[in-house]
Amino acid sequence: MTGITPAHMDHSRIWRNFDYCYPVISRRSKGVSLGVNINPCRACNFNCVYCEVDHIYPVKRKDLDLDQLEDEMKILLDLALSGELFKTHPFSAAKKELLRLNDIAFSGDGEPTTAEEFPESVVRMARLKGQLSLSNVKLVLITNATRLKDNDVVSAIDTLMANNGEIWAKLDAGTESYYQTINRSAVSLDQIIENLEFAGKRWPIIIQTLFLEWAGSGPSSHEINSYIDRLKYLLDSGIRLQGLQLHTVARPTPEVEARPLPPVILDEITNNITKELPNISVDVFYGAMA
Repeated sequence: MTGITPAHMDHSRIWRNFDYCYPVISRRSKGVSLGVNINPCRACNFNCVYCEVDHIYPVKRKDLDLDQLEDEMKILLDLALSGELFKTHPFSAAKKELLRLNDIAFSGDGEPTTAEEFPESVVRMARLKGQLSLSNVKLVLITNATRLKDNDVVSAIDTLMANNGEIWAKLDAGTESYYQTINRSAVSLDQIIENLEFAGKRWPIIIQTLFLEWAGSGPSSHEINSYIDRLKYLLDSGIRLQGLQLHTVARPTPEVEARPLPPVILDEITNNITKELPNISVDVFYGAMA
């Protein structure tokens, strides 16, 4: 179970004069993650109450230049491999064991799989890894699971998984009403479950869940039980679940009513999950806001 440190607090997707790529210390990666922001226009089919992306300020650019993206990632990889990256803030303040390159992650300011350039960006990152003999560096897709069955996305994920890939797919609710309260999407929760079932049968997946205090309340016991029932359904359907990442709000969000759950509540939820599903590996990540 993991807390948050000052180095983890800095998850800015702006690094120097780069437009698409950025380095962070990732608690979930337990090391350095090099982010790929293929949604600089902030396009997303979720509108989560806890989203850290501030839509008030204008976007830096709306287009996606894949050649520039590849050049930026090559520079970051060179800096990480030489160790020069770790001498800069916030990496210089991180624990020594975190100063290792873990992955290249498709994340950023929106849902990566909604970008038409997603398949090509996966091909380019996989090729770059190969050119630098970085077979141990993972390719991670952080996704809200809305497009996991789409043909172009399936093909791209096949490439990702053939190059030491991991899928981190979101599931934040057990009921449609709570899902719409927290994730606010035109895609139904039943469709998310169907997509997770499809993906989990085709590839091993990690499910990411964020529980929080919203408008003064955390998820109800009914909601947690419904969420566990969704996990049971997915496991009974035969998905290959690598693990569950359970976390809460860790950094300031534009919506001030989105607050972290206290550790004791997160522990209670974890205990309920492991009691009902003892064979699931659960990693818990606490928040740090006052």
